[in-house]
Amino acid sequence: MSIDRHRVFISYYHHDDQDYKDVLIHMKEFDWSTMRTQSIFEDCSVHQDEIDDTYMTDEQIRREIRDNYIKDATVLILLCGQNTKRRKFIDWEIHAAMYDSDVNPKMGILIINLPSISSQQSMISNSEREKAIMGPYSTWTPLVQTESSLKQRYPYLPDRIITNLQRSDVAISVVNWDVISQDTDKLKELIDNAFNRRKSNNYDHSEPLRRKNS
Repeated sequence: MSIDRHRVFISYYHHDDQDYKDVLIHMKEFDWSTMRTQSIFEDCSVHQDEIDDTYMTDEQIRREIRDNYIKDATVLILLCGQNTKRRKFIDWEIHAAMYDSDVNPKMGILIINLPSISSQQSMISNSEREKAIMGPYSTWTPLVQTESSLKQRYPYLPDRIITNLQRSDVAISVVNWDVISQDTDKLKELIDNAFNRRKSNNYDHSEPLRRKNS
């Protein structure tokens, strides 16, 4: 099955999880049309400068992130570790990815549980095909879409993600690192699934924008 390459922004906590981001951007495939090896996606996560948000409104922050940091991406990959949810910049990136405008349409989202938490968090699939990709021998239990149940089951996911997992009209998949780290085909298909769902996701923007790290 031929799957298109997509423009991906990787959201992660640089201090803790840089090595995992490096692994992803160096995952390669052979392109028969050009007869060359290439990355399985186009990496758009190149802007790492800090933003002084002291006098910025939420709307100004969103525009700054979407227009200057993730402007060309269509899929956001969130690398989720122990401290990911505590970082305000990651919350800004997720918010900007979920926002829809004529200039910068909303993005699809794929979450990867890193080894520091993957034994403590369950995966989430949004189709039978994804179940086969992530864990054909796993026991899949229905997702209980209440805030208390989600926070108990996924204590390391950012609050903005928890808010949106409560919605029946939002599809965000969550996969463990060891499922995709050695399998480029699986990761590429999961990215493609997120891309294909991006327009139908009706994201909830009610979660206040995080203004400090914790």
